Amino acid sequence: MTEEQAFDHHSAEHAADPVCAYRAIRQGPGTVRTDAHGGFTVLARYDDIAAAASAHADFSSAFELPGDEGYGGGITLPRNPDSGRTSLAEMDPPEWRRYRRMLNPIFTPAAVARFSPRIQAITDETIDRFITKGSCDLVLDLVSPIPAIVTLEVLGLDTSEWERFAVPLHTSVHVPRDPRTSAWQELQDGFQWIFQQIREEIARRRAEPKDGDLLAAIMSADDPEGPLDDALVFETAYTIVAAGVETTTSLLSSALWHLDRYPEDRQRLLDDPSLIDAACEEFLRYYTPEQAGARTVAQRAEAGGESFERGERVLLAWSSANRDESQFPAPDRFVLDRKPNRHMSFGYGIHRCLGSHLARQEIKIVLAEVLRRMPDYSIDRDAAQLYPDLGLMYGYQQMPATFTPGRRSGR
Repeated sequence: MTEEQAFDHHSAEHAADPVCAYRAIRQGPGTVRTDAHGGFTVLARYDDIAAAASAHADFSSAFELPGDEGYGGGITLPRNPDSGRTSLAEMDPPEWRRYRRMLNPIFTPAAVARFSPRIQAITDETIDRFITKGSCDLVLDLVSPIPAIVTLEVLGLDTSEWERFAVPLHTSVHVPRDPRTSAWQELQDGFQWIFQQIREEIARRRAEPKDGDLLAAIMSADDPEGPLDDALVFETAYTIVAAGVETTTSLLSSALWHLDRYPEDRQRLLDDPSLIDAACEEFLRYYTPEQAGARTVAQRAEAGGESFERGERVLLAWSSANRDESQFPAPDRFVLDRKPNRHMSFGYGIHRCLGSHLARQEIKIVLAEVLRRMPDYSIDRDAAQLYPDLGLMYGYQQMPATFTPGRRSGR
């Protein structure tokens, strides 16, 4: 029987030490059942999570299960009652195949490589804005704008408004989900603005078609089932914005924190920049940005030695899988050049992150440029703030830093 615990991944107690919380489950019963958020079961071991994530017919990502029972919830736990479906991430086959087939060619390594010069240029321009001052906030001035601008440019949306896209997405991962608070209402207003911008751009494209960006490719995709209607185009575009902005920001903030905290690792990368590729994977494993993802049991199934019935909710703890002793020697030690490194930070199975190649490229370019242009940066650790809620995303809200002033790139 699954052990009962008062587990809540959104609690302050969990945020104080999520690594220890998942380790206790992983090294103990392996699974725990909690009544929090309507009740769910946590899977904490690598093999159990891999099995459930691979069995998409049993453990569904769908926003709503087929049928009229009202089962579902998608990939977040609890589900935001004000949100819609997150496109591909909350679809199951056969519908999932249609979208994946359309989007796969856009996110291949070759396609991402062609966009790399723009990532480099956006990174240069962003650092240029503060490099002569000798100080900045590494989150607000660097790792928040770059993924936002890159994502908006890939889609073909207005990059000058990047902050109005980034702030609600950045805030949503940690603000208390209490509709009675002004912070929650402000957040909802921010999301309504994002939704409106995307819908208005789709309407403009219908009136005056445009080529050369991801939104155009989505709207004109050659699909046997016909073109997507505006509602599905919106759903897909919003999902790309949401996925592209916050996850990379969270990971980069953790990586920059680490290199300040452990100068020996920073020096290794300064001495040998070729190690950045391996370091990127270890940052992803050790500081898993998306901590966990939810599934809904679609039919009687088993995982982790437990039986589940239709409608039950299950939490797949990616960050726990990434610290599993059976897969990673010395899992609680950061090994900059760790190989092999089969982490689950981009998920597992058919719902593995479509944009992983783009995210990796952004991470590598930003880290390389920080080390090249501001190698002596020093974080004010007392002022740096982790997200107060680490249930779904691990990262920093702010991170003031100083460094030796440099010159603008001139690019």
